[in-house]
Amino acid sequence: MSERAPRRYSDGTLTFEGGVDTGRSPSLLQPNQLAWAVNAVTRGGYVSPRPGFARVPMRSNSTNLDTGITIDSDIITIDSDIITIDADGDKAFTEGTFQCAAPYINDNGRPFVLFLVSGRVWLWDVVSQYIQQLTKDDVNPSILTQGWMCQAENYMVIQDGISKPFIYDGGSLRRAEPGEIQCGTVMRYVNGRIWYARPDGYSFRATDIVYGDGTRASVLKETENTFLNGGGDFSVPIDSGGITSMGVPAVLDNALGQGPLLVFTPKYIFSINAPVDRDVWQNLNYPIQAISQVGNGAMGDRSTISVNGDVFYRAQDGVRSFIVARRDFNSWGNTPISSEVKRVIDYDQTDLLKFGSAVMFDNRMLMTTQPLWSRYGVYHTGLVVLDVEPLANMRGKAPPAWDGVWTGLNIHQVLVSESTYGTRCFLFARDSENKLSIWEVRPDLIADYPLELTSEQVPINWELESRSYTFDGPFNKKRLSGGDIFVDDLQGEVAFDVDYKPDQYPAWVDWHGWSECATLTNCTETPCITINNRQPQYRTKMRFPTPADTCDSVLNAPYKDMFETQARIRVTGHCRIRNIRLHAQDVQERSVGECRTDSSCSSITVCDSALNHSSEG
Repeated sequence: MSERAPRRYSDGTLTFEGGVDTGRSPSLLQPNQLAWAVNAVTRGGYVSPRPGFARVPMRSNSTNLDTGITIDSDIITIDSDIITIDADGDKAFTEGTFQCAAPYINDNGRPFVLFLVSGRVWLWDVVSQYIQQLTKDDVNPSILTQGWMCQAENYMVIQDGISKPFIYDGGSLRRAEPGEIQCGTVMRYVNGRIWYARPDGYSFRATDIVYGDGTRASVLKETENTFLNGGGDFSVPIDSGGITSMGVPAVLDNALGQGPLLVFTPKYIFSINAPVDRDVWQNLNYPIQAISQVGNGAMGDRSTISVNGDVFYRAQDGVRSFIVARRDFNSWGNTPISSEVKRVIDYDQTDLLKFGSAVMFDNRMLMTTQPLWSRYGVYHTGLVVLDVEPLANMRGKAPPAWDGVWTGLNIHQVLVSESTYGTRCFLFARDSENKLSIWEVRPDLIADYPLELTSEQVPINWELESRSYTFDGPFNKKRLSGGDIFVDDLQGEVAFDVDYKPDQYPAWVDWHGWSECATLTNCTETPCITINNRQPQYRTKMRFPTPADTCDSVLNAPYKDMFETQARIRVTGHCRIRNIRLHAQDVQERSVGECRTDSSCSSITVCDSALNHSSEG
């Protein structure tokens, strides 16, 4: 009696707009979802590498453009465009302890960034890229690891929780004077006042209203803080864990576009609904301070950001939305919005979450993850990314999707500068030589640039893990026989490496690797004469062969014999993956039962890290 030919099965993914989801088993994911992704984006329905990171030069503030050297006591040498600073025998900026940074917009709309590094204040011009130190002899303690900044009108207030605050007015830096804002930590400029937490961590207060005495400088003063029931210090309960952050949601159809101040603690979120006129505070028939959320508060200040009428923040159990947390308060489960990326954020060290940061840029939320302690300050080896515009047009919009994690730098802080010069996203990172450096997230770049845009580029290493394919027969044993992927937007040399994971095997099994090349540049040598209109290319149905006959020593069976399987595609270079398809053939099984016997103990050792891309090459 002849045997029938094995039946051929195919399964795969056509679109990826659902993003990644590590909160569920790969077997349970939707057809348009990925199990995981590193350095990838899914906007538009297909998968491509993240935007490029480009290092931004820091130039000395000098008119001598030949040497670029400023002769003062703080700056000694400069190597090309990267500054090397020596203050009192110590490299105060590049090798100092990073405490915080914040964007500053002066009165004519020019963007700057202020740094607090080892107790010294530095000003970096975003447009000209010149940097200068504002502090001279009067500096803050250099051993502190955290700082806070807040711009109110033309004033930037700089705190470290111990020292008298610095105040920068766009022209000079000074200490706060008697009668002005006092030492504190977390700050927000809300409804014409600076609200700030006191050093004890449990009390907070507000400065005078801006233009209260006819000048903008009144926002720095505290002359209204004369008696408690007329506007003294507020406080949070001792069991709250102390003030960790402040935030303010946007509100339409009011004078300032701001809602009530939200004061975050690890355990509670308080809402401060204070009238503009402090004289009426003591006569109100409603509480100025009210509890808006019980449980799941914020862990850090810089990772609390306003997103239109909502506030996103990092809680102990993940990323949370203030609106969603309030909505779910009356239900049994009040969960974070980040279970899709729990594969990485569940391993964040809790006591270092206060150093995290987050921004909204290019309709994506970027939030730091994987914090590590160092003598130069806490840095993070990745960014978790939430795309709020995976598919958007006038006919509809898909729900937000997580893009997984972006890697390549050791990031102290992520920051966005918004001005008439444009919106730009910067990463303040520690390079391979432990020097403080500035990088920019550039959606127009397809590679990383560790020096300048004219330098050699570093191709991005990125990867994706598919959902688990059952080939419409989860109970049928199959043999993996091949697969193919469809790509377009192929630019330059691109290397592919495909692995697979049978059933619930904890490691990836090597499958196949190859490379493709699509020449786009016109110049291969200097001088360049011929100009060709070269375009990105595509490759349809790039097939990979039947996997090798390697065996699982525990099951004593070939790895390629399985009931379901995942695919992992690692790419170096730029292209867009449109479709994935795997092929399998059925395997005839015994139709009678088997007698199971006791087996000896066995082990499987796996060492596989995806956070290994370096933007420096």
